[in-house]
Amino acid sequence: MDIVSLTENWAEPPGPSAHVVVSSRVRLARNLERIIFPSHADTKDLRQVCDAVDRLVRNETALREFERIDISACRAVERMFLRENHIISPELEQSSEFRVLHLNPKRSCAIMVNEEDHLRMYCLRSGLQLTPALEEINAVDAVVGRSLRYAYSEKYGFLTACPSNVGTGMRASVMLHLPGLVMTRQIEEIIKVIPHRGLAARGYYGENSEFLGDFYQISNEVTLGKTDTEIIEELQSFIEGLVSREEAARASLLEKKHWQVEDVIWRAYGVLTHARIMSSKEAFQLLSPIRLGIERGHFPPLTHHRLNRFIVAMQPGHLQIAEGKEMTALERGIARARFLRSVFSELKTTN
Repeated sequence: MDIVSLTENWAEPPGPSAHVVVSSRVRLARNLERIIFPSHADTKDLRQVCDAVDRLVRNETALREFERIDISACRAVERMFLRENHIISPELEQSSEFRVLHLNPKRSCAIMVNEEDHLRMYCLRSGLQLTPALEEINAVDAVVGRSLRYAYSEKYGFLTACPSNVGTGMRASVMLHLPGLVMTRQIEEIIKVIPHRGLAARGYYGENSEFLGDFYQISNEVTLGKTDTEIIEELQSFIEGLVSREEAARASLLEKKHWQVEDVIWRAYGVLTHARIMSSKEAFQLLSPIRLGIERGHFPPLTHHRLNRFIVAMQPGHLQIAEGKEMTALERGIARARFLRSVFSELKTTN
């Protein structure tokens, strides 16, 4: 597979609440019976898991279109590219031999082999679509589970490398853009409440990553003692409430601080069209108010999806692949500013 040619067909058309919810993801952790978890497995065990999944994908009609990427054979910048696209996890990016990815053509569904668990399978949908994502990944899980024997306990459910995933083995997460709640200083209160709801708030790249550009990932923490449907329903309810709060915050800002919001949007546009050096963190901060500008109709025909692609394309791995060479932080900053000047200078505006 040509890694650079990977598309985001999963993101079109935009899903429900796409102005706030970027994506919904449901991931299942599964391990094969009587094989040591990847963190302690030897080469023989890791190869055994890879071979079993390879045979399965080749032989199962439902999986035959999945394309195979040998992560251990990818260059470091290619693994970075995949992680920046949220195709693989940071753990798989840093892993060694016998780490493989099987990816469907739409890029909406994938099987990561020998990450923290033997199998990490996920489905990704645009907007707030947790139930459709769950249904799709459950269908894949059913196919895989018919051929491979999972490590399973009648008492505890699916057994996983990390005890926090035992039970359903499911992590459902939603990526949101919450500039209204950030600007009205409500986000701190929400972050404090989230753990008490059995949920977790994570940064742009998931666990242990920082919050960038007002993007937040909200996911379930509890996997034991509840069904996957119950977990999805509880997360869906919380996210729907969060979307309503974000919409109310944006409306209040535009009513009470109209010119301040407009100023933030156009200042960001001004810097994006003129800066000569820009860090990833600064770019995230500047692109956040541009999403508000899209809703205000300031940047036709810019869409949320296209802006999301700009956010991905300006990250280190993408810049280095586009330039065809390894780059220092300064060189990346120059290339990032040049890229953003180019795409934003071409936009028609309604100021």
